[in-house]
Amino acid sequence: MPARHLSRWRREAAAIREFGETECWSARKQSYVRFAGSEELDASLLMLAIDRYHDPRHPRIVSTVDAVERERELGRGPLLYRYMGADGLSGGEGLFMCCSFWLVEALALMGRREEAARMLDEVLALANDVGLYAEEIDPESRDFLGNFPQALVHLALISAAVALAQR
Repeated sequence: MPARHLSRWRREAAAIREFGETECWSARKQSYVRFAGSEELDASLLMLAIDRYHDPRHPRIVSTVDAVERERELGRGPLLYRYMGADGLSGGEGLFMCCSFWLVEALALMGRREEAARMLDEVLALANDVGLYAEEIDPESRDFLGNFPQALVHLALISAAVALAQR
């Protein structure tokens, strides 16, 4: 990459971080939020720990992971919906399998390894007879929904398992 743009990229990165810290943080929820100015959570916020937006043990990351875990609308046991707010699409969604593996990975990175291992065991038990997962799962019947098999889910599983295996 050309170094001549480095100072501009650093300025833009700092501006983006400042926007996230001021406009995408909810003091009431003690969490980052789905979009600027909202109070909605989104399980993809777990990626903040995975992608090292801050250190996974940073207080804002820890409280965001905790907020996603306790948000009753998002969770059904070890499974999570990605989000619950309006998105302009018709129809309902199943529980998004990636979110469970993102939560396992975030917990492992935060040092909550026992909790992560228990959750991973619960989610692994939901695989089909050859160990594959679909994109989504029905919250009641546990039937697979959406794309099958879903590569993104399996990549999230591998990433979570690697994070849990590392010391």
